[in-house]
Amino acid sequence: MGILRLLLALAVVFAHAGPLFGVRALAMTGGPLAVQMFYVVSGFYMALVLNEKYRGPGSYKAFAESRLVRLFPMYLAVVALTLAVGLTLHFGGHTIPPLRCWIEHGRAMPWPDALGLGLVQFTIVGQDAVVFAAVDPATSELFATADFHTEALPAWRFMLVPQAWTIGLELMFYAVAPLLVRRRAAVIGLVVLASLALRVALVRRLGLGNDPWTYRFFPTELALFLAGALSYRLYRALGRRGWLRPLATWGVTVATIGAVAVYPLLPAALHWSPYGLAVGLLALPFALPFAFELTARSRLDRAVGELSYPVYLVHYLLCFLLPVVGMRPWSIWSGLAVAPLAVLSAWMLWRFVGVPIEGWRQRIGARLRARTEVSGSTDTADAALSLGYAARRRSGNDRGEGDPIDP
Repeated sequence: MGILRLLLALAVVFAHAGPLFGVRALAMTGGPLAVQMFYVVSGFYMALVLNEKYRGPGSYKAFAESRLVRLFPMYLAVVALTLAVGLTLHFGGHTIPPLRCWIEHGRAMPWPDALGLGLVQFTIVGQDAVVFAAVDPATSELFATADFHTEALPAWRFMLVPQAWTIGLELMFYAVAPLLVRRRAAVIGLVVLASLALRVALVRRLGLGNDPWTYRFFPTELALFLAGALSYRLYRALGRRGWLRPLATWGVTVATIGAVAVYPLLPAALHWSPYGLAVGLLALPFALPFAFELTARSRLDRAVGELSYPVYLVHYLLCFLLPVVGMRPWSIWSGLAVAPLAVLSAWMLWRFVGVPIEGWRQRIGARLRARTEVSGSTDTADAALSLGYAARRRSGNDRGEGDPIDP
């Protein structure tokens, strides 16, 4: 599913920088839908690894450690790069938006507010809450808001990596995933229904149907993560019944990738309406088992997928740089300028930061397997799952743990 993940990351790039040649038909799904689709993909991968890899004593700690190692080094590298580039440009007469906000309001901001906004930039935890806050331009004080679009100075503008709020949301899911995705499908389904019911209540009872409530509030987005977990259960069921045949996997995968690529050309009813979002997000869990089965053994697909997270991380910095070179976001050439540079920067980030930490992550898994074998505490079902995971590793069918935006 690496190609799908990269396309979704590029859809976010086009949402911020502008589509290729300024043509909306080339913008793919747009940002909000791409992010929500990534939630589903993330839920699938987390259910996969938590049910088949992270089993037995110490599995929760190993899972958390592996996830943090996966996310933080590349994120912190982009934070450091943004600071370095931003400060260099500032002394040269250009100031990128987040540094401008800090320069204009940082000194007058109450220290607890400044400390909070500063800490979330380096810990990621809580960045999703920042989109529910704004800064008073007159007093520089932080306050809560139900709609940052109506505020003069949303708090997210102080973020060096503004799009990282989705990673904060992912971290919340990782914290609860081991408690949920191993449950029976009926239990997961009930949590999905509760999350959807909360979404309906927020819209109908409180009138909170606007951004950021539409896709940035974790309790309502939990339904999408768990839809991915149910998709993993479907994958196992279809595999046992022999229904994941080549013709079906090719057909569903090509259709899914094609729908993402040409989304603006689909019927107008599917464009950003609640009906369209529901159809797209409901169809994805049924498509993922086929896409995973088709691409699970592909080294090329895996390599492409590894770029999705760093593309997502680095592209906003490139958007900050557009005015420096005399180009506006959403101009004719802005998307064409940012997208290839984002892919190239992502490859460098993966090559020099991501690859070295992969050995660290592999050692985490190796230690867990060693503890499990020594303790002898796994039951027959756990052992069978572990053997199945090991068999896929030997055959090249270990797709890792996916990337957040993940999406």
